[in-house]
Amino acid sequence: MKKVSLLIPSLFCCIYALCTLNFSVPVDLPETNSLFSSPTDYFRSVQTGDWDILTTWESSPDNATWSAATLVPNSGANTVSIRAGHTVTFNINLDIDQVVIESGGILIHFGNGMLISDGPGDDIDVKSGGIFTLASASNPPVFFSGLATTNISTGGILRVSAAGLTFPGTGVNASNYIYQDASVLEYTPALAFASAGVTFFPNVNATTIPIFRTTNNVGIVGGTAATTFNGLFEANGNITFQGTGIKTFRNGITGTGNINGSGSGKFLINGTTAKFGGSGTLIVSAANGMDIGGSTTVTMVSNKVMTGNISLLASNALIILDNFNLDITAGNVNGGIATSHVVTNGTGKLIYNFVTATQKIYPVGANTTTINPMAISNGGGFNYGVRVEIGINPPIAVPVNAVNRTWFVTPSGGTPGTVNTNFFYAAGEANAGFNYSANLELGQYTGVWNVIQTGIVPSGSYQVATTVSTFANNIEAPLVLGNLGAILAVDDPVSVNYFTGVKQSGDHLLKWRLTCNNTPSVTMVLERSTDGIQYAAIFSEYATALRCEQPFVYTDDKPAAGINYYRIKMIDVDGKISYSTIVSLINAVKGIDVMNIAPNPIVNGTFNLEVSTAEKIQMELVITDIQGRILQKQSVPMIAGFNSIPMNVRSLSAGTYQLFGSTAYGRSKVLRFAIQ
Repeated sequence: MKKVSLLIPSLFCCIYALCTLNFSVPVDLPETNSLFSSPTDYFRSVQTGDWDILTTWESSPDNATWSAATLVPNSGANTVSIRAGHTVTFNINLDIDQVVIESGGILIHFGNGMLISDGPGDDIDVKSGGIFTLASASNPPVFFSGLATTNISTGGILRVSAAGLTFPGTGVNASNYIYQDASVLEYTPALAFASAGVTFFPNVNATTIPIFRTTNNVGIVGGTAATTFNGLFEANGNITFQGTGIKTFRNGITGTGNINGSGSGKFLINGTTAKFGGSGTLIVSAANGMDIGGSTTVTMVSNKVMTGNISLLASNALIILDNFNLDITAGNVNGGIATSHVVTNGTGKLIYNFVTATQKIYPVGANTTTINPMAISNGGGFNYGVRVEIGINPPIAVPVNAVNRTWFVTPSGGTPGTVNTNFFYAAGEANAGFNYSANLELGQYTGVWNVIQTGIVPSGSYQVATTVSTFANNIEAPLVLGNLGAILAVDDPVSVNYFTGVKQSGDHLLKWRLTCNNTPSVTMVLERSTDGIQYAAIFSEYATALRCEQPFVYTDDKPAAGINYYRIKMIDVDGKISYSTIVSLINAVKGIDVMNIAPNPIVNGTFNLEVSTAEKIQMELVITDIQGRILQKQSVPMIAGFNSIPMNVRSLSAGTYQLFGSTAYGRSKVLRFAIQ
């Protein structure tokens, strides 16, 4: 007994030591609660698979420590993430919530009972690059209440791969789908979608622009009721619209597919901003055409070929070409006014095909507030592209005596004969020395300027009708209008060698020198203006031909407050009048006036920038692209007065750019220029 009693304590000691060892678990081993999923855990995909298969998921109680899932996530779970590279298919009866489809992740709804519950935040969130696919015909997911939502983020895709999901107010048009700006509703079947009486993206505001995208040849859609896309329509397959209902593409049309609306009601683009382009062709009804709504700016994003008429409605209906062509095979752009027209702010042209005896009017303007149309007829059945720029480019001999516009015409399809042309301009659009009532000459640039018509009599409403017989096939021809002698100056009796000005204390010092080419004397009148339009004489001097070539100096000791504009009016012995360029000087303590870029467009990589400053100051000249991205900076010292700054842009490719000056006092106005 004594021996036994001695062994029992030893046995208990061993058991106690063993138990102690078993319960002293090292901290780096998995905890017991991480081996089994809780219904409220976070879940994320680990591979492609079905929703109801455990191996598709792993779970975590804290969104940090993850292990293989032992439960399938439902609406009780915390965030459920479908990760990049994983495709999760859903084909069970289950309610879900707080699902995040990450970039590169795909969730496919094949039918049965997907019930989207209403939990915190968005109940399905399709991130940029994520895809939520509805693949069950006429059987969309069910939202538990009107508050449950699916959010399609910018760059996220809601993909429709089955029919019956696009009816009014249901399916993808239900209010439970929240479309963000640049989100995508992608329709992939080679079947017609519901369209008559349907508004896609019915709840987006005016500044939210989602994309309706087709990826297949759809067939025929449309009816007598209207079809509305409150976003951008991107057709990447061929599609035909029919029926008398209006087809509204609020924010424009793009895509690689061909769109045939020849048997449809009117097409309408009426968003505040819209895009137009794509390699696919567009045909609109010959009777109904396409309207651009008032206060709508349509920006071309590529060259576009279309058939049919475009009507610019009311005011501020604009088509911005940038560097892309709008090529109309049959039809016109109608309704152009100063605030509604085709803006040729880059190298892009408005092209009409097959121009015959019937006059075709090009309602083009160089910016959003001016229009300088051109009309062409007797075109021989060829195609003609037209654009217009503010300025004379390249410069002519005496630009001050010309209309401050250059029209660029490009024929194609053959070499034309004599073509009838008509140019339109307005009061105030010519340079300072231009005589609106005098006869004109027409210049064409072919490497050098040539006078191709002279003695042209301008008609009423500031238009000039003439002919051009020197067009070449596929060669862009710059054309300018000026008073006689302005193009080549062969008959100009007086020319200006230089005209400049500086500030001296509170005075303005003007300096110039002339050459009397074929006149024995000249009367010089120095004129001043405070608005650049109305000028008054402040000094006059008669000079012989010998004196004419000596430097002249005049001090304006009583300049007006603000910007003063100066020019020299020159009168020869026969009474012929010509003008110098304009110099501006600022009578103020501080201030800058970035005046002009010449030549514009730029053909050899260099130009002169004319700047006037109120004081001696350092200015940073900044060149950006049209999107505002800075491409070039140059710090330049400015004198107090008129500055002509040589600029080198040979490092920039052809295109349209912007320039402004920046000083310690702020930024100047922005000038736009083109490089050819």
